[in-house]
Amino acid sequence: MNDFQKHLEIMKEKLRATRRAYRDEEFTVVGDLAIKVVEQALEAEAARDRKHLGDHRKRFELAEEIFPGKMFIEMRKLWFIYGDLGYDGTNGNKAERAMRILEEIVQFFEKRWGIEIE
Repeated sequence: MNDFQKHLEIMKEKLRATRRAYRDEEFTVVGDLAIKVVEQALEAEAARDRKHLGDHRKRFELAEEIFPGKMFIEMRKLWFIYGDLGYDGTNGNKAERAMRILEEIVQFFEKRWGIEIE
């Protein structure tokens, strides 16, 4: 399995877990896993060019480079929601917003890579 496939499979697993956590109203987990899904998507994107990012700053820089303006803003909102859910985990509205943003990001990568993620 190449690195792109490895990160894609991890992304899919974390996406399934995020959706389960949301369904089960485990809202702090939604925040944590949503960020991990995006990190794996960015690592998969880098792997397409045989690069490895390895830290948050590099992932953030790549995200800013590859996402169109609105999508990068949405991604930053997801990072802020992640922080909020860590302190206010019972907030279903924020978790729902995180899920909407995450689904937009997943759709972005599906289109970019020409594949269905799930």
